[in-house]
Amino acid sequence: MKNSRGFTLIELLVVVAIIGLLSSIVMSSLNSARTKAKDAAIKVSLRQLAILAEQEMNDTGSYCNLNDTSWVPSVAQCASVWSGTYATNARQICAHVLQTNGAPGGVGLHSGVNNATFSCSNKYSFMATLPSSGYYFCVGSGGVSDRGTGSNNWIDPGCWNNP
Repeated sequence: MKNSRGFTLIELLVVVAIIGLLSSIVMSSLNSARTKAKDAAIKVSLRQLAILAEQEMNDTGSYCNLNDTSWVPSVAQCASVWSGTYATNARQICAHVLQTNGAPGGVGLHSGVNNATFSCSNKYSFMATLPSSGYYFCVGSGGVSDRGTGSNNWIDPGCWNNP
């Protein structure tokens, strides 16, 4: 009888298959974590825009300089949106949001309220698309932020028609 000193080919293949299976599970978890991190970054950025809006209100008595009532579909357009003391900061945040969410469908960030119902002088709203779901995350002057649950969530708290 011969004394075996190494592993058989079958044993090595089984080990390689197990390692491959485990690495695929880890990789899928990492992709999910990346998407959640992008969502969290967008939420933080919108809250920063809300802080800037509150500072604008304290300084000027109005939200209008940071409440443009428009979609900002590309990073290049961030440079032409907003005015006032905090416009530079808001534009930087805008660029970060659009780079993070990739502006799916060209609707990455919205600033402003429904002017037929609300005035920009006393209400604000910021909305951005979340990469994980394609739904909007909204932050409004009511202090409420909410992840929209549908494609037509304009009336969700913090959004355009319910700031």
